[in-house]
Amino acid sequence: MTNLFLYIIQTAFIFSVLYILFVLFLKQLTFHHLNRIILLLLLPISLLIPLTNGIFPSSFSDVIIEVPLFDQVAMINTDIVDIQDIKTNDINSSFNYLGILIMIYLIVVAIYLLRFFLTAKNLFLLKRRSFTKKENGYKLVIADVANIFSYFDSIFIPKQKIKTYDEYVLAHERMHIKLKHSIDVIITEIYIAFFWFNPLSYLYRKSLKSVHEFQADKGVLQKGVKTSDYMQLLMQTLEVQKPNNLYNYFKQPILKQRVIMMTKPKSNNLAKLKYSILLLMCIFLISAFTKPNISNKNSNDIEFVTILNVLDACDILEDETLPPSLFPVQNGTKENITSHFGVKRKHPKINKGVAHGGIDIRATPGTPVIATADGIISKASLEGDWGNLIIISHADDHETWYAHLQGFNIKEEQSVKKGDIIGYVGNTGLSTGPHLHYEVKYKGKRVNPLDYIN
Repeated sequence: MTNLFLYIIQTAFIFSVLYILFVLFLKQLTFHHLNRIILLLLLPISLLIPLTNGIFPSSFSDVIIEVPLFDQVAMINTDIVDIQDIKTNDINSSFNYLGILIMIYLIVVAIYLLRFFLTAKNLFLLKRRSFTKKENGYKLVIADVANIFSYFDSIFIPKQKIKTYDEYVLAHERMHIKLKHSIDVIITEIYIAFFWFNPLSYLYRKSLKSVHEFQADKGVLQKGVKTSDYMQLLMQTLEVQKPNNLYNYFKQPILKQRVIMMTKPKSNNLAKLKYSILLLMCIFLISAFTKPNISNKNSNDIEFVTILNVLDACDILEDETLPPSLFPVQNGTKENITSHFGVKRKHPKINKGVAHGGIDIRATPGTPVIATADGIISKASLEGDWGNLIIISHADDHETWYAHLQGFNIKEEQSVKKGDIIGYVGNTGLSTGPHLHYEVKYKGKRVNPLDYIN
Protein backbone atom coordinates (compact mmCIF):
# COMPACT_ATOMS: atom_id res chain seq x y z
CA MET A 1 0.00 0.00 0.00
CA THR A 2 2.80 2.39 0.90
CA ASN A 3 4.60 1.70 -2.38
CA LEU A 4 1.38 2.18 -4.37
CA PHE A 5 0.73 5.50 -2.67
CA LEU A 6 4.32 6.60 -3.30
CA TYR A 7 4.08 5.57 -6.97
CA ILE A 8 0.90 7.60 -7.49
CA ILE A 9 2.47 10.71 -5.94
CA GLN A 10 5.66 10.31 -7.99
CA THR A 11 3.67 9.87 -11.19
CA ALA A 12 1.60 12.99 -10.50
CA PHE A 13 4.77 14.98 -9.77
CA ILE A 14 6.50 13.93 -13.00
CA PHE A 15 3.36 14.61 -15.03
CA SER A 16 3.08 18.07 -13.47
CA VAL A 17 6.71 18.96 -14.23
CA LEU A 18 6.44 17.87 -17.88
CA TYR A 19 3.07 19.55 -18.41
CA ILE A 20 4.29 22.85 -16.95
CA LEU A 21 7.25 22.76 -19.36
CA PHE A 22 4.81 22.17 -22.22
CA VAL A 23 2.71 25.19 -21.21
CA LEU A 24 5.74 27.44 -20.78
CA PHE A 25 7.61 26.57 -23.98
CA LEU A 26 5.43 24.66 -26.46
CA LYS A 27 1.78 25.59 -26.03
CA GLN A 28 1.91 28.66 -28.33
CA LEU A 29 3.66 26.89 -31.23
CA THR A 30 1.60 26.14 -34.33
CA PHE A 31 2.85 22.55 -34.63
CA HIS A 32 -0.55 21.22 -33.57
CA HIS A 33 0.05 17.63 -34.70
CA LEU A 34 3.33 17.47 -32.81
CA ASN A 35 1.80 19.10 -29.73
CA ARG A 36 -0.95 16.49 -29.74
CA ILE A 37 1.62 13.68 -29.81
CA ILE A 38 3.64 15.31 -27.01
CA LEU A 39 0.58 15.75 -24.81
CA LEU A 40 -0.45 12.12 -25.29
CA LEU A 41 3.08 10.90 -24.55
CA LEU A 42 3.12 12.76 -21.22
CA LEU A 43 0.75 10.15 -19.78
CA PRO A 44 2.75 6.93 -20.40
CA ILE A 45 6.05 8.71 -19.71
CA SER A 46 4.88 9.93 -16.31
CA LEU A 47 3.60 6.42 -15.51
CA LEU A 48 6.82 4.66 -16.52
CA ILE A 49 9.57 6.91 -15.15
CA PRO A 50 8.82 6.17 -11.44
CA LEU A 51 9.20 2.45 -12.16
CA THR A 52 12.85 2.96 -13.05
CA ASN A 53 13.72 3.62 -9.41
CA GLY A 54 12.85 0.06 -8.49
CA ILE A 55 10.37 0.85 -5.73
CA PHE A 56 8.32 -2.20 -6.66
CA PRO A 57 11.25 -4.54 -7.38
CA SER A 58 13.01 -3.53 -4.17
CA SER A 59 9.98 -4.33 -2.05
CA PHE A 60 9.32 -7.60 -3.87
CA SER A 61 12.94 -8.73 -3.83
CA ASP A 62 13.13 -8.50 -0.06
CA VAL A 63 11.62 -11.15 2.18
CA ILE A 64 7.93 -10.32 2.52
CA ILE A 65 6.87 -9.59 6.05
CA GLU A 66 4.35 -12.27 6.88
CA VAL A 67 3.44 -12.32 10.52
CA PRO A 68 0.18 -13.73 11.89
CA LEU A 69 -2.12 -11.03 13.15
CA PHE A 70 -2.02 -12.09 16.74
CA ASP A 71 1.71 -12.77 16.95
CA GLN A 72 2.48 -9.11 16.45
CA VAL A 73 0.18 -7.93 19.20
CA ALA A 74 1.79 -5.87 21.96
CA MET A 75 1.12 -7.25 25.42
CA ILE A 76 0.71 -4.46 27.96
CA ASN A 77 0.26 -5.19 31.63
CA THR A 78 -3.17 -3.92 32.53
CA ASP A 79 -1.83 -2.92 35.93
CA ILE A 80 0.50 -0.40 34.29
CA VAL A 81 -1.87 1.27 31.85
CA ASP A 82 -4.73 3.22 33.31
CA ILE A 83 -8.19 2.21 32.05
CA GLN A 84 -9.05 5.77 31.01
CA ASP A 85 -5.76 6.03 29.12
CA ILE A 86 -6.54 2.76 27.33
CA LYS A 87 -9.89 4.10 26.14
CA THR A 88 -8.31 7.27 24.86
CA ASN A 89 -5.43 5.43 23.21
CA ASP A 90 -7.85 2.93 21.66
CA ILE A 91 -9.55 5.77 19.84
CA ASN A 92 -6.28 7.35 18.69
CA SER A 93 -4.50 4.15 17.68
CA SER A 94 -7.47 2.71 15.78
CA PHE A 95 -6.83 5.03 12.88
CA ASN A 96 -4.55 3.91 10.09
CA TYR A 97 -4.19 7.25 8.37
CA LEU A 98 -2.48 5.91 5.25
CA GLY A 99 -5.14 3.23 4.87
CA ILE A 100 -7.92 5.79 5.25
CA LEU A 101 -6.23 8.07 2.72
CA ILE A 102 -5.94 5.27 0.17
CA MET A 103 -9.55 4.26 0.81
CA ILE A 104 -10.74 7.81 0.10
CA TYR A 105 -8.58 7.87 -3.04
CA LEU A 106 -10.08 4.60 -4.33
CA ILE A 107 -13.64 5.74 -3.58
CA VAL A 108 -13.18 8.91 -5.61
CA VAL A 109 -11.56 6.91 -8.43
CA ALA A 110 -14.60 4.62 -8.46
CA ILE A 111 -16.94 7.64 -8.61
CA TYR A 112 -15.03 9.13 -11.56
CA LEU A 113 -15.01 5.82 -13.44
CA LEU A 114 -18.70 5.26 -12.74
CA ARG A 115 -19.54 8.72 -14.05
CA PHE A 116 -17.40 8.07 -17.12
CA PHE A 117 -19.13 4.78 -17.95
CA LEU A 118 -22.60 6.21 -17.29
CA THR A 119 -21.92 9.08 -19.69
CA ALA A 120 -20.70 6.66 -22.34
CA LYS A 121 -23.74 4.45 -21.77
CA ASN A 122 -26.16 7.40 -22.03
CA LEU A 123 -24.51 8.48 -25.27
CA PHE A 124 -24.85 4.95 -26.64
CA LEU A 125 -28.54 4.81 -25.68
CA LEU A 126 -29.10 8.26 -27.19
CA LYS A 127 -27.66 7.06 -30.48
CA ARG A 128 -29.82 3.92 -30.47
CA ARG A 129 -33.07 5.83 -30.07
CA SER A 130 -32.18 8.51 -32.60
CA PHE A 131 -32.43 8.55 -36.37
CA THR A 132 -29.06 7.68 -37.95
CA LYS A 133 -28.06 8.43 -41.51
CA LYS A 134 -24.88 7.00 -43.02
CA GLU A 135 -22.76 9.50 -44.92
CA ASN A 136 -19.36 9.24 -46.59
CA GLY A 137 -17.08 7.97 -43.83
CA TYR A 138 -19.28 8.96 -40.87
CA LYS A 139 -22.79 8.67 -39.41
CA LEU A 140 -25.18 11.59 -39.00
CA VAL A 141 -27.27 11.18 -35.83
CA ILE A 142 -30.32 13.42 -35.51
CA ALA A 143 -30.93 13.47 -31.78
CA ASP A 144 -32.43 15.44 -28.92
CA VAL A 145 -29.23 17.35 -28.08
CA ALA A 146 -28.48 21.04 -27.56
CA ASN A 147 -25.37 21.31 -29.76
CA ILE A 148 -23.71 19.61 -32.66
CA PHE A 149 -20.79 17.40 -31.63
CA SER A 150 -18.82 14.36 -32.79
CA TYR A 151 -18.09 11.10 -31.00
CA PHE A 152 -15.95 8.49 -32.74
CA ASP A 153 -17.58 7.97 -36.19
CA SER A 154 -20.82 9.82 -35.44
CA ILE A 155 -21.89 13.46 -35.65
CA PHE A 156 -24.85 14.35 -33.41
CA ILE A 157 -27.07 17.16 -34.70
CA PRO A 158 -29.96 18.77 -32.77
CA LYS A 159 -33.38 17.95 -34.24
CA GLN A 160 -34.39 21.59 -34.34
CA LYS A 161 -31.28 22.55 -36.34
CA ILE A 162 -31.29 19.77 -38.92
CA LYS A 163 -32.19 22.17 -41.71
CA THR A 164 -30.17 25.16 -40.50
CA TYR A 165 -26.76 23.83 -39.49
CA ASP A 166 -23.82 25.33 -41.30
CA GLU A 167 -21.61 23.20 -43.56
CA TYR A 168 -18.50 24.69 -41.92
CA VAL A 169 -19.63 23.33 -38.56
CA LEU A 170 -20.18 19.90 -40.07
CA ALA A 171 -16.76 20.04 -41.74
CA HIS A 172 -15.22 20.92 -38.38
CA GLU A 173 -16.74 17.85 -36.74
CA ARG A 174 -15.71 15.64 -39.65
CA MET A 175 -12.11 16.65 -38.96
CA HIS A 176 -12.51 15.49 -35.35
CA ILE A 177 -13.66 12.10 -36.67
CA LYS A 178 -10.89 11.89 -39.25
CA LEU A 179 -8.20 12.67 -36.66
CA LYS A 180 -9.75 10.20 -34.13
CA HIS A 181 -9.85 12.77 -31.34
CA SER A 182 -12.40 10.75 -29.38
CA ILE A 183 -9.72 8.17 -28.52
CA ASP A 184 -7.59 10.93 -26.96
CA VAL A 185 -10.56 12.09 -24.90
CA ILE A 186 -11.30 8.58 -23.61
CA ILE A 187 -7.66 8.06 -22.55
CA THR A 188 -7.60 11.46 -20.83
CA GLU A 189 -10.81 10.84 -18.89
CA ILE A 190 -9.53 7.49 -17.60
CA TYR A 191 -6.24 9.11 -16.57
CA ILE A 192 -8.09 11.89 -14.72
CA ALA A 193 -10.15 9.26 -12.90
CA PHE A 194 -6.97 7.91 -11.30
CA PHE A 195 -5.26 11.30 -10.81
CA TRP A 196 -8.29 13.39 -9.87
CA PHE A 197 -6.37 15.01 -7.00
CA ASN A 198 -3.95 16.75 -9.37
CA PRO A 199 -5.43 20.10 -10.56
CA LEU A 200 -3.04 20.16 -13.51
CA SER A 201 -4.72 17.08 -14.98
CA TYR A 202 -7.84 19.17 -15.67
CA LEU A 203 -5.77 21.90 -17.30
CA TYR A 204 -4.12 19.15 -19.34
CA ARG A 205 -7.53 18.04 -20.60
CA LYS A 206 -8.30 21.60 -21.63
CA SER A 207 -4.95 21.92 -23.43
CA LEU A 208 -5.48 18.66 -25.33
CA LYS A 209 -8.98 19.67 -26.39
CA SER A 210 -7.67 23.04 -27.48
CA VAL A 211 -5.13 21.28 -29.71
CA HIS A 212 -8.00 19.19 -31.10
CA GLU A 213 -9.86 22.37 -31.98
CA PHE A 214 -6.77 23.94 -33.54
CA GLN A 215 -6.30 20.84 -35.70
CA ALA A 216 -9.95 20.81 -36.76
CA ASP A 217 -9.89 24.54 -37.55
CA LYS A 218 -6.72 24.11 -39.60
CA GLY A 219 -8.27 21.20 -41.51
CA VAL A 220 -11.35 23.26 -42.42
CA LEU A 221 -9.31 26.29 -43.52
CA GLN A 222 -7.05 24.11 -45.68
CA LYS A 223 -10.10 23.23 -47.78
CA GLY A 224 -10.28 26.79 -49.10
CA VAL A 225 -12.62 28.30 -46.51
CA LYS A 226 -11.96 32.00 -45.90
CA THR A 227 -10.60 32.67 -42.44
CA SER A 228 -12.85 35.73 -42.03
CA ASP A 229 -16.01 33.75 -42.90
CA TYR A 230 -15.03 30.94 -40.55
CA MET A 231 -14.31 33.30 -37.65
CA GLN A 232 -17.63 35.06 -38.25
CA LEU A 233 -19.34 31.68 -37.93
CA LEU A 234 -17.55 31.10 -34.62
CA MET A 235 -18.80 34.43 -33.31
CA GLN A 236 -22.37 33.68 -34.37
CA THR A 237 -22.38 30.26 -32.71
CA LEU A 238 -20.79 31.42 -29.46
CA GLU A 239 -23.28 30.42 -26.77
CA VAL A 240 -22.63 29.41 -23.20
CA GLN A 241 -23.44 25.74 -22.91
CA LYS A 242 -22.54 23.17 -20.29
CA PRO A 243 -19.90 20.99 -21.99
CA ASN A 244 -19.58 17.24 -21.68
CA ASN A 245 -15.98 16.15 -21.28
CA LEU A 246 -16.47 12.79 -22.99
CA TYR A 247 -17.06 14.01 -26.54
CA ASN A 248 -15.95 16.85 -28.77
CA TYR A 249 -18.15 19.86 -29.15
CA PHE A 250 -18.02 22.79 -31.49
CA LYS A 251 -18.80 25.52 -28.99
CA GLN A 252 -15.93 25.56 -26.51
CA PRO A 253 -14.84 28.39 -24.22
CA ILE A 254 -11.53 28.75 -26.08
CA LEU A 255 -12.70 31.00 -28.91
CA LYS A 256 -10.01 33.60 -28.29
CA GLN A 257 -7.19 31.06 -28.50
CA ARG A 258 -8.68 29.55 -31.67
CA VAL A 259 -8.88 32.93 -33.36
CA ILE A 260 -5.26 33.68 -32.36
CA MET A 261 -4.07 30.35 -33.76
CA MET A 262 -5.97 30.81 -37.03
CA THR A 263 -4.42 34.23 -37.62
CA LYS A 264 -0.98 33.46 -36.19
CA PRO A 265 1.97 33.01 -38.60
CA LYS A 266 3.31 29.49 -38.79
CA SER A 267 6.05 28.82 -36.24
CA ASN A 268 9.59 28.63 -37.57
CA ASN A 269 11.03 25.12 -37.84
CA LEU A 270 13.87 26.18 -35.58
CA ALA A 271 11.28 26.50 -32.83
CA LYS A 272 11.09 22.71 -32.84
CA LEU A 273 14.34 22.78 -30.89
CA LYS A 274 12.23 23.76 -27.89
CA TYR A 275 10.90 20.22 -27.79
CA SER A 276 14.38 19.11 -26.70
CA ILE A 277 13.61 20.75 -23.34
CA LEU A 278 11.12 17.99 -22.61
CA LEU A 279 13.57 15.35 -23.77
CA LEU A 280 16.30 16.67 -21.48
CA MET A 281 13.88 16.81 -18.57
CA CYS A 282 12.84 13.20 -19.19
CA ILE A 283 16.49 12.12 -19.20
CA PHE A 284 17.07 14.02 -15.95
CA LEU A 285 14.00 12.44 -14.30
CA ILE A 286 14.99 8.95 -15.42
CA SER A 287 18.47 9.40 -13.99
CA ALA A 288 17.01 10.80 -10.77
CA PHE A 289 14.70 7.81 -10.33
CA THR A 290 17.19 5.13 -11.36
CA LYS A 291 19.43 3.52 -8.76
CA PRO A 292 22.93 2.68 -10.10
CA ASN A 293 23.61 -1.00 -10.69
CA ILE A 294 27.05 -1.25 -9.12
CA SER A 295 27.76 -4.74 -10.44
CA ASN A 296 27.43 -3.59 -14.02
CA LYS A 297 29.50 -0.42 -13.73
CA ASN A 298 33.19 0.27 -13.90
CA SER A 299 34.75 1.87 -10.86
CA ASN A 300 35.33 5.07 -12.80
CA ASP A 301 31.59 5.39 -13.48
CA ILE A 302 30.48 5.18 -9.86
CA GLU A 303 30.12 8.35 -7.88
CA PHE A 304 32.52 8.72 -4.98
CA VAL A 305 29.68 9.12 -2.47
CA THR A 306 28.06 5.89 -3.65
CA ILE A 307 31.37 4.03 -3.23
CA LEU A 308 31.65 5.26 0.36
CA ASN A 309 28.11 4.13 1.14
CA VAL A 310 28.69 0.67 -0.32
CA LEU A 311 32.01 0.24 1.49
CA ASP A 312 30.42 1.42 4.71
CA ALA A 313 27.65 -1.16 4.35
CA CYS A 314 30.17 -3.88 3.56
CA ASP A 315 32.22 -2.96 6.63
CA ILE A 316 29.17 -3.40 8.79
CA LEU A 317 28.17 -6.76 7.36
CA GLU A 318 31.65 -8.25 7.08
CA ASP A 319 33.66 -6.76 9.94
CA GLU A 320 31.05 -6.36 12.66
CA THR A 321 29.76 -9.81 13.64
CA LEU A 322 28.52 -9.10 17.14
CA PRO A 323 24.86 -10.03 17.74
CA PRO A 324 22.37 -7.43 19.10
CA SER A 325 23.20 -6.99 22.78
CA LEU A 326 22.07 -3.54 23.99
CA PHE A 327 18.82 -2.74 25.75
CA PRO A 328 16.68 -1.13 22.98
CA VAL A 329 15.21 1.74 25.05
CA GLN A 330 17.61 4.47 26.09
CA ASN A 331 18.25 4.46 29.87
CA GLY A 332 15.82 1.55 30.22
CA THR A 333 16.31 -1.58 32.28
CA LYS A 334 14.86 -5.08 32.44
CA GLU A 335 12.55 -3.84 35.19
CA ASN A 336 10.69 -1.88 32.51
CA ILE A 337 9.70 -5.06 30.65
CA THR A 338 5.94 -5.61 30.93
CA SER A 339 5.55 -8.70 28.74
CA HIS A 340 8.14 -11.42 28.13
CA PHE A 341 8.93 -13.63 25.17
CA GLY A 342 6.74 -16.71 24.69
CA VAL A 343 4.18 -15.73 27.33
CA LYS A 344 0.61 -16.49 26.26
CA ARG A 345 -1.74 -13.81 27.54
CA LYS A 346 -5.13 -12.37 26.66
CA HIS A 347 -4.82 -9.12 24.74
CA PRO A 348 -7.30 -6.43 25.87
CA LYS A 349 -8.10 -5.34 22.31
CA ILE A 350 -8.60 -8.61 20.43
CA ASN A 351 -9.77 -10.54 23.50
CA LYS A 352 -7.78 -13.63 22.54
CA GLY A 353 -4.78 -15.38 24.02
CA VAL A 354 -1.67 -15.33 21.87
CA ALA A 355 1.98 -16.28 22.30
CA HIS A 356 4.17 -13.22 22.52
CA GLY A 357 6.94 -13.08 19.91
CA GLY A 358 9.16 -10.55 21.65
CA ILE A 359 9.30 -8.32 24.71
CA ASP A 360 7.32 -5.17 25.55
CA ILE A 361 9.09 -2.31 27.28
CA ARG A 362 7.11 0.50 28.87
CA ALA A 363 8.43 4.02 28.39
CA THR A 364 7.27 7.61 28.08
CA PRO A 365 6.21 8.59 24.52
CA GLY A 366 9.17 10.13 22.72
CA THR A 367 11.82 8.17 24.64
CA PRO A 368 14.72 7.40 22.24
CA VAL A 369 14.94 3.87 20.84
CA ILE A 370 18.47 2.71 19.98
CA ALA A 371 19.98 0.16 17.60
CA THR A 372 21.08 -2.87 19.60
CA ALA A 373 23.87 -3.73 17.12
CA ASP A 374 25.48 -2.45 13.93
CA GLY A 375 23.38 -3.01 10.83
CA ILE A 376 21.41 -1.65 7.91
CA ILE A 377 17.83 -0.34 8.05
CA SER A 378 15.84 -2.69 5.81
CA LYS A 379 12.41 -1.31 6.76
CA ALA A 380 11.20 1.98 8.21
CA SER A 381 7.52 2.53 7.49
CA LEU A 382 3.95 2.30 8.76
CA GLU A 383 3.01 -1.39 8.71
CA GLY A 384 -0.61 -1.95 9.80
CA ASP A 385 -0.94 -3.43 13.30
CA TRP A 386 2.79 -3.01 13.85
CA GLY A 387 2.36 0.75 13.64
CA ASN A 388 5.59 2.56 12.78
CA LEU A 389 8.06 -0.29 12.36
CA ILE A 390 11.84 -0.41 11.99
CA ILE A 391 13.68 -3.58 10.93
CA ILE A 392 17.47 -3.73 11.11
CA SER A 393 19.47 -6.41 9.30
CA HIS A 394 22.59 -7.42 11.24
CA ALA A 395 25.52 -9.73 10.55
CA ASP A 396 25.23 -13.52 10.85
CA ASP A 397 21.54 -13.64 9.82
CA HIS A 398 20.31 -11.63 12.81
CA GLU A 399 17.43 -9.18 12.56
CA THR A 400 15.83 -6.85 15.12
CA TRP A 401 12.32 -5.42 15.00
CA TYR A 402 11.13 -2.23 16.75
CA ALA A 403 7.34 -1.68 16.63
CA HIS A 404 4.66 0.88 17.63
CA LEU A 405 7.11 3.78 17.29
CA GLN A 406 6.10 7.42 17.49
CA GLY A 407 8.49 8.37 14.69
CA PHE A 408 11.76 7.63 12.89
CA ASN A 409 15.24 9.09 13.19
CA ILE A 410 16.60 7.12 10.22
CA LYS A 411 15.61 6.13 6.69
CA GLU A 412 15.58 2.85 4.79
CA GLU A 413 18.92 1.47 3.56
CA GLN A 414 20.81 3.69 6.01
CA SER A 415 23.64 2.06 7.95
CA VAL A 416 23.55 2.44 11.74
CA LYS A 417 25.96 1.83 14.55
CA LYS A 418 25.32 0.13 17.85
CA GLY A 419 23.73 2.67 20.19
CA ASP A 420 22.49 5.05 17.45
CA ILE A 421 19.05 6.58 18.06
CA ILE A 422 16.77 5.13 15.36
CA GLY A 423 13.31 6.21 16.56
CA TYR A 424 11.10 7.08 19.50
CA VAL A 425 8.70 5.15 21.73
CA GLY A 426 5.09 5.60 20.65
CA ASN A 427 1.62 4.09 20.58
CA THR A 428 0.90 3.37 16.91
CA GLY A 429 -0.73 0.31 15.36
CA LEU A 430 -2.45 -2.31 17.53
CA SER A 431 -1.26 -0.96 20.86
CA THR A 432 -2.98 -0.16 24.13
CA GLY A 433 -0.41 2.23 25.54
CA PRO A 434 3.01 3.78 24.95
CA HIS A 435 5.68 1.08 24.75
CA LEU A 436 8.25 -0.56 22.50
CA HIS A 437 7.66 -4.03 21.11
CA TYR A 438 11.14 -5.50 20.48
CA GLU A 439 11.96 -8.74 18.66
CA VAL A 440 15.14 -10.56 17.69
CA LYS A 441 15.19 -13.03 14.81
CA TYR A 442 17.91 -15.47 13.87
CA LYS A 443 17.69 -16.94 10.36
CA GLY A 444 14.07 -15.80 10.18
CA LYS A 445 12.98 -17.43 13.46
CA ARG A 446 12.00 -15.51 16.58
CA VAL A 447 14.32 -15.98 19.55
CA ASN A 448 14.23 -14.66 23.12
CA PRO A 449 15.72 -11.12 23.14
CA LEU A 450 16.79 -11.54 26.78
CA ASP A 451 19.25 -14.23 25.67
CA TYR A 452 21.14 -11.47 23.83
CA ILE A 453 20.82 -8.44 26.12
CA ASN A 454 23.88 -7.95 28.34
